[in-house]
Amino acid sequence: MDVKTARIVTFGLAGLCGLLLVVAMIQLAGYGRGYGWLAPEQETEQGASADIDQKPIKIPPMSVYAEVENRPLFNEDRQPTPHDDDTVEEAAPPAVPINVTLTGVIIQRKTESTAEVRIAMVHDNLRNESLALKVGMPLNGDQAGWSLVSVEPRLATFKNVSDEKAEIELNTAANAAKPPIQRPPMPAAGMPVPAKPGAPDPGQNNAAESDLAKRIEDRRRQMREEAERLRSQRSNSPPGQKN
Repeated sequence: MDVKTARIVTFGLAGLCGLLLVVAMIQLAGYGRGYGWLAPEQETEQGASADIDQKPIKIPPMSVYAEVENRPLFNEDRQPTPHDDDTVEEAAPPAVPINVTLTGVIIQRKTESTAEVRIAMVHDNLRNESLALKVGMPLNGDQAGWSLVSVEPRLATFKNVSDEKAEIELNTAANAAKPPIQRPPMPAAGMPVPAKPGAPDPGQNNAAESDLAKRIEDRRRQMREEAERLRSQRSNSPPGQKN
């Protein structure tokens, strides 16, 4: 270490010693000895913070803030904003009574690979259409306020926006077979069959069928005669001669 560096280190140590000496003299003079932590009992009695922690905050009634509402801070004229009567929302119309028929129920139990599925097959009597609804789906049209909430083997439960429930039981009569079509009675033997409006004349049809049957019979007779003639020629030809 050279002389210059040793001199700088000496001055630094001397200054540090002087600072410590000043601090020791201040402490000896008594400065800072009066500070100390209060006991918990004294802090509760003397400090106001304990009262804030122990007493719940009570919000004053809204009438106290009436002046704030009557003189809005963010309006230039400090006057309340007028309400337009046209913007006032009208009360929701009453819910339409549900009018559906439960025609079928599909319940797929939960497995390891598939989730549980419950479907209600209903017929909307107002719209005359059939729907397949899962749990949570609403109806269509005027009955859109009704949603399917649960499906049982023979029962479907719907709920509307007013939290009203409606239970619809399975209608087995809706799945019954339709009645057979009644046809007009057949006319008695020898009685003419009444023709439908716009239908062709039965006499013309009978004449055409008779003509066709005659042609077919003539052709068959001609083919039989031709075959008989060929057979006769073969029988009359000498042996070894080919026709």
